[in-house]
Amino acid sequence: MYWEFMKNTLLTVLFIFLLAFGGLSIGISYYEKNYSANVNQDADIYIPTNASYDQVKTLIAPYLKDAESFDKAAKSQKYTENIRAGKYKIKAGESNKEVIRRLLLGIQEEVHLQVKNYDDIYELASGLGKKLESDSLVFIKYFNDLASQRGFSDVEELKTYFIPETYYVNWNTSPQELFSRFEKIYDDFWTEERTIKAQNQGLSRMEVYTLASIVQREYMKKDELPVIASLYLNRLHKGMKLQSDPTVIYAERKVLGFKKKVNRVKNVSVDSPYNTYKYKGLPPLPICIPNDFVVDAVLNPENTDYLFMCAIKNTGRHAFTSSAEEHMKNAKAYRDWLDSQGIK
Repeated sequence: MYWEFMKNTLLTVLFIFLLAFGGLSIGISYYEKNYSANVNQDADIYIPTNASYDQVKTLIAPYLKDAESFDKAAKSQKYTENIRAGKYKIKAGESNKEVIRRLLLGIQEEVHLQVKNYDDIYELASGLGKKLESDSLVFIKYFNDLASQRGFSDVEELKTYFIPETYYVNWNTSPQELFSRFEKIYDDFWTEERTIKAQNQGLSRMEVYTLASIVQREYMKKDELPVIASLYLNRLHKGMKLQSDPTVIYAERKVLGFKKKVNRVKNVSVDSPYNTYKYKGLPPLPICIPNDFVVDAVLNPENTDYLFMCAIKNTGRHAFTSSAEEHMKNAKAYRDWLDSQGIK
């Protein structure tokens, strides 16, 4: 009886031991699969729209110590059925669970999207395409289609909706989503007060942006912005040609497809409606994307009688005057300095 009792006790203890050992093994396996460090280096993973799980595995595998454990964890957490596109950052030392949680929730690493003072809409599309999932051709097609839908005569009219700044967006933001964001900013910018100021200047919104684009290309010192705006408004109201060098440069570059850099005006006779030495009034459309504070300078100009300005050598500033004779002296001094510096 005693030996039978001891035998049953030993069997019970052995069973409990085996059960505990099995549970421990399963626990260790579960921990290693989900919680142990599996990412061997920091990396940005770009998951395309409509990507398959196999594509994700191929993208992430080079940065894992054990791709098989990631695969098992992904399947157990049903990530294989819930792929979200975007840019994701993974960090050295992270576990499968940490990575998969971020992917499942779609917690993306935002892209810093810089909109610059681009000359034309195609340069803008190129800049956007370099930072986002949609490439430049997708953006160009979208912009052309949008301009057509809105009855614009030229796709360049869309430049007015963009404000140069750094924006934080998701990598997989579509052209439609991005433009909607900029259109909201545009609508918010044009308050009733700004609209009235444009009307008081006798300018449409497009004309405000067009003049602002010229001022954008003329200024180097921010405190001169309202003065430069005043000068061009004075010339407009007097029916004078604006005679802005940046408009000639734009006209020349437009012919060349904006492939060539032009630093100095040599020929003011180029036949283009953008050449304000040849034609009176504003160019048809903006010559670049102006900053919002430059647009505000046009809406809030200084009260001056200036009609002429000329760069002052090596200062970034301008000499302003209402005298044509004084301006000619200033212009000659500046041309002589450019020649002495070998600036073409």
